[in-house]
Amino acid sequence: TAVTDIDIEAGWSELLEILRGVRDKHLRMLLRKFVEDTALVAAFKKAPAAMQMHHPYVGGLLEHTLGVARAAQALLPLYPQLNADLVLVGAFLHDIGKVAELSGGLSISYTDRGQLVGHITIAAIWVADRAREVAEQTGEPFPSHLVDVLQHLILSHHGSHEFGSPKLPCTPEAFFLHHLDNLDAKVWMTTHAISSDADPEASFTPYNRTLETRLYKKLRPQREQQ
Repeated sequence: TAVTDIDIEAGWSELLEILRGVRDKHLRMLLRKFVEDTALVAAFKKAPAAMQMHHPYVGGLLEHTLGVARAAQALLPLYPQLNADLVLVGAFLHDIGKVAELSGGLSISYTDRGQLVGHITIAAIWVADRAREVAEQTGEPFPSHLVDVLQHLILSHHGSHEFGSPKLPCTPEAFFLHHLDNLDAKVWMTTHAISSDADPEASFTPYNRTLETRLYKKLRPQREQQ
């Protein structure tokens, strides 16, 4: 079974460190409900990010989520008009439903729930469930608008109906998260297509149906060439 190249425990620790940047008390309590769920975290560390498209291996979900969170942390200072807390929580939760959608092991396959409901809807439901748990614990209602805008980030992160988003992005944060998610996926897809090409002498890869192009292989970063 293929496994991520990153150190899973170190990656999880780095992701938690990024999430410590969230300041809103309600969102922090919501996050705690996810990160203190030991069964969920154990599954999250092992889950693939997809069947085939990107990061389709054990630990791929953590690797992809960390990539999106790192990109968010790096770019958010350039866009102070965005709600950074929402972006960081959205980066963590956007694909978390894949824990229930995909089953790893010798081959990756869809679970019954994944086929019937899908990771986007599963994650949106989990947000509402955990917000309810926080409200019960604190005795205070969880702000409904926070649930709405966080669910919107999840429901719109694929960016178009064609690619499975129930909603199209309609907040700046939702557009931002969609493009960060797409960026991390596309960088993996393009670099993987090049590194896994069977013909080292060819200047281009074979035609990639998903990316709708052949990828040029000769122009690699200096640090790879040395």
